[in-house]
Formats: sequence, structure tokens, C-alpha cells
Amino acid sequence: MKINRRELLRYLGWKGQDIDTGTQKAIDEVCSSCTLTARPAHTAKAFDYDGETLVGTDFTPQGNDIRRHLEGCAKVIVLAVTIGVETDRLIDRLFASSAQKAVIADSAASCLVESLADDVCDELQRKYGPLTARFSCGYGDFPISAQRGICALLSTDTRIGLCVDAGGSLVPRKSITAIVGIKGGGKPFPFSQTDKCALCGNKDCTARDTESK
Repeated sequence: MKINRRELLRYLGWKGQDIDTGTQKAIDEVCSSCTLTARPAHTAKAFDYDGETLVGTDFTPQGNDIRRHLEGCAKVIVLAVTIGVETDRLIDRLFASSAQKAVIADSAASCLVESLADDVCDELQRKYGPLTARFSCGYGDFPISAQRGICALLSTDTRIGLCVDAGGSLVPRKSITAIVGIKGGGKPFPFSQTDKCALCGNKDCTARDTESK
């Protein structure tokens, strides 16, 4: 788990311009604080999948996009990762003292939890064989509300301290739930590839690295 500085800068709206010394110092300090504060934890479980429902459960991934994503997969893995509540508290403290550092911390923490999720998926891929990309609630027409079902399915509250609040958001905030399909063949997915923009099909994303092809 690490902070990809290029990805961090994209989150901050960087378009290749020079970064002044003060901003660079703030980035270095905040990245160090976020890394030291993070308490990574994860849980994951594999299920048989019949094209509609996770077999043996009452959880049905809703939406055409997730069904297309898992097409051809007889098994799927449901996973959840978090870097812990202390990172949320760090960001909140920084908002009270420095808006600049708080924004940097929020972006750095996002990079950390994405990196953690990639590391977990790399580990799962070594165990189960080639996987699809991660597909999280909120992607396409897969509703955010499905996070509650995923967390219940994995008992994330007791296993990794991850809950869903009344509005359907994850707590701690810097957490990810996702589903990946076990493909049963083909090439492994490059979860650890640093250039995420090159993998993404959203060519109009405002945070896209303009150098990605």
C-alpha cells in the first residue's frame, strides 16, 4: 500500500504545471502523516454465482452493468477494504487548521485505499486465478445502496470495523467495497499497474491524465 504521487496530483487537479516549494512541502508532510495514520484492514469471500444471485445468499447484485461485468463468471469474490477511522479524524483536524492540507490529505487517503484494494486483489488473483477488474457500488447502475448488503454479507462491522451510515455511506470514509469475477482463464488483470487512466474507458473524465493513451 502506497501513495502514487502522480495519481495524487491528478486528484488535486494537476495538469503538468510547476509545483511551488510550499505546496510540495505540504504534500510531503501530509503524505507522511496519512501513511503513518492508516490502519489497513480487509475481508473477502468467494461465492458461486448463477448469473443473478450469489448462491447460498439473498444478495443479488442489481443493475445491468454489474451483470455484464460478471458475465461468464461462475464464481465471484466480494471484498471490503478500509484504512481506518484515524485517517478520517486526521482529515477532519486538518480542515480546522489548513484547508490546503485537508484537501491534500483527502486525496492522499483516497490513493492509499485504492492502493490497498489493488494489493488485496493481487493477492486474491494469486489464489484464485485471473480476475475481472473491481466493480464497486456506484459504478454504472450498480446502486450505492448495495453497500449495505455487501457489508452485511461480509460482517465488516465485526471483522474490520466498517459500517454503513443512515445515508448509505461507508464509515470510515476511506473504504471500498467491490465485487470481482473469477474468470477461470485468460490474462490476469493488472491491478498493480500505476497508470489507472490507461485502463479506464472514461475518456472525458476531468481527472484523466492527459498523457495516458
